[in-house]
Amino acid sequence: MSVLQLKGLVKRYGGLIATNNLSLDVLSGEIHAIIGPNGAGKTTLIHQISGAIVPNQGQIIFNGVDVTTLSMHERVKLGLARSYQITNIFQSYTVIDNLSLAIQAHSGSSMRFWRKALDEQALFKQARQLASDIGLAEHCNSKACELAHGEQRQLELGLTLATQPKLLLLDEPMAGTGHEESGKMLELIAALRGKAAVILIEHDMDAVFKLADRISVLVAGSIIATGTAEQIRQNPEVKKAYLGDEMDIAIKEVA
Repeated sequence: MSVLQLKGLVKRYGGLIATNNLSLDVLSGEIHAIIGPNGAGKTTLIHQISGAIVPNQGQIIFNGVDVTTLSMHERVKLGLARSYQITNIFQSYTVIDNLSLAIQAHSGSSMRFWRKALDEQALFKQARQLASDIGLAEHCNSKACELAHGEQRQLELGLTLATQPKLLLLDEPMAGTGHEESGKMLELIAALRGKAAVILIEHDMDAVFKLADRISVLVAGSIIATGTAEQIRQNPEVKKAYLGDEMDIAIKEVA
């Protein structure tokens, strides 16, 4: 079953067509990577799916609901969540505070007296479980600013997961991480398979070909191919338009 359907999306900026009659289905529980060269329109596409910008034409159907003109907040309430290239967390708060606030916000509780709410055992228990799920159980009482960059990325993923998403948009989650940190993030994303659908925008082809159930290749605002990692590896149009000789070598190394 499709959790997301994009139907004929068009986004224009003056004479520039950033999204060109784009259609795509994302299946429930799958990890679906979208790759393409710089300037292909990946960020513009993610903005449209998340609700940051509205397409000029086309429809965005999420979980059977037309969300084309809904706000980002309304989409989050329906179960569509997003992380960003730049880490977006409460730096001066502890890990447990960050996660508790995110859980509380999603539940609709008042944020006015959040410290009193943090005393509630149920909220703490849920936050600690989430900290464990994202690999930060040992850092619950550490301030976010004290975490390594990769750990901050893990915390941001936790904040997104606190919204209990049906679809998670991950925009370059490996950005700025070292080898060990990216390995941890890869494991966390892989663990989401079957629990929530994931759209993954990532330049790390090693991670993409390890993680993705399906891959769509975006070039000049259009999807030129969708398929499994093996199908994308073998697609001559993809190699000609995007992967090229250098990326072909990287893919063979992954294989």
